[in-house]
Amino acid sequence: MQHSRWKLVTSVLISLTILVLAFLNRDWIIEAFGLLRGARPIWLILAFALIGLSYFVSSQVFNVVLRSLGYKMSLMRLWATALVAIVVSQSVPAGGVGSYAFLMSNFTRRGISSGEAALIASLETLSYAVSMLLIFSFSLFYLASRGLATGDASYVAAIVGVTLISTVAFLLTRRESTLRSWLLGLKNGLSRLLGQHWGDDRVNLIVTDLTRGRTLLSSRRRDVALLVLIQISALSGHSLAMLLVLHSLGVSTTFGAVMAAFGIALITSTFNVLPGGGGTVEAALVAVLSQLGVGPAAVPAAIIFRLFNFWLAAPIAAAAYHWLMHEQVTPLVSRYRVGEVTAPRTE
Repeated sequence: MQHSRWKLVTSVLISLTILVLAFLNRDWIIEAFGLLRGARPIWLILAFALIGLSYFVSSQVFNVVLRSLGYKMSLMRLWATALVAIVVSQSVPAGGVGSYAFLMSNFTRRGISSGEAALIASLETLSYAVSMLLIFSFSLFYLASRGLATGDASYVAAIVGVTLISTVAFLLTRRESTLRSWLLGLKNGLSRLLGQHWGDDRVNLIVTDLTRGRTLLSSRRRDVALLVLIQISALSGHSLAMLLVLHSLGVSTTFGAVMAAFGIALITSTFNVLPGGGGTVEAALVAVLSQLGVGPAAVPAAIIFRLFNFWLAAPIAAAAYHWLMHEQVTPLVSRYRVGEVTAPRTE
């Protein structure tokens, strides 16, 4: 009874959060709908459909891992799971934590053990992070190779970005004890500088998560490579949808240019702490597309894209969450628990 009440409260909170975000951004949303009148409908319909298909591609990350564990889940439920997880991660600060908690709850209530559910959620997070860094790296090299109007600044930005990525790669390859020692030293230095007292729990949690991620990467290299490919395909689908939106406005540009802009926007959204992106994703898209020669059409294109990519998806995700968390489920059984000859139960 208490668990059902918790699910109901969470469902209401998610719905209220989406409604509040929509109300706070009502002027922006009204403007986005107004901009639709000046675009060619057929390309907009294709763009919206492609975004929905991209969310479906993202859901195949769960499908691959579930099948490797001996489970089968319906494609519709997998699509709904991916949609909810992605929208939750973008809706609120620290959305990644909320997304992880949703995935754990969604899978464990279907009979999947907490350890297996954590593996599924961790592999999804790890594969997304790797694919995002790869696309961001492409963005940096693309911008540098184009020689933008900012001149040498684009090359400086690329060098800084590559340096940061290389630094992260270097840190992630250090031993656990070394990482813990470095992070504790950094934390203690900042504590003395700012006159604050911070415990070691946060550092230990970061090191534990990094170590777990490295273990997953090394023990499941082939799986992670496939999952990264799926994630890149899904993100490429969103970029292609952005290209179709531009085409609907009569703008001709390349897929590489749109992918470069989307890669910068992805990194921006990762470090953003404002609910729903706070306009920073749109600003990043406009800034890069404008420098790549798209011109004034970059503004309505970014607004329409985010309307399709997030705002119209949000109420669908709220309905999907209610369905997933309140439907009657039959616990899944892995074929590895009952023998290879028995097919896994499908929802």
